[in-house]
Order: sequence, then structure tokens, then C-alpha cells
Amino acid sequence: MKKIQAADILPYRASQLIEQIGHRISLARRARLWTQADLAAKIGVSVNTLVSIEKGRATVAFGLIVKALWALDCLEGLEQVAKPEDDGAIQIAASRNMPLRVRERNE
Repeated sequence: MKKIQAADILPYRASQLIEQIGHRISLARRARLWTQADLAAKIGVSVNTLVSIEKGRATVAFGLIVKALWALDCLEGLEQVAKPEDDGAIQIAASRNMPLRVRERNE
């Protein structure tokens, strides 16, 4: 019986997003007429790992997903997520001299 790992238990919306990204990677790869072996070689992973990426498995390292998107020239959406100026909470915190580190308080 397969053990359930913490990464396998995600909120529904998060797991759906990972599956959609995997599907996008699969579509982009096939549109370029690349085999799974071609893309796996370009990003330095095994074909089995690429299959896991394309199936949207939550256990795949985020960096490998980003490498696949980069190899396919599909990073535009992630570049938006990475912009702190687009996050209102970050902007408000920055205006209040946000600390560099947040540590647990010993009370």
C-alpha cells in the first residue's frame, strides 16, 4: 500500500493548479514536436521525472517545474508571481519598515 506523503495532500485549488501546469508543459512540449526524452535531456532529469511533472504530481521539486517551463520559453506567468510590487500586503508591510527576519517570540 502506498504511503501518503505530505506533498500529496494539498488544497484542491493548489493540486489543480499543479496539474494544469503539468498539462501546459506537456502541450508546449508536443507543440514543439519534442519527445519526453528530448525535454528530459534539456532539463537534466529522467523521463520518469518528466512524466511526473507532466502529470502534475505534487512531489516534484518546484525548481524542476521551473526548469521545464524555462526550456519551453513559458516563464511569463511566473515572472508576474515573482514581482513583489504586485502584492498589496508586501507594499503595506514595506511602508511600515518590514523586518528582514521574523522569529518566534518566547513568551
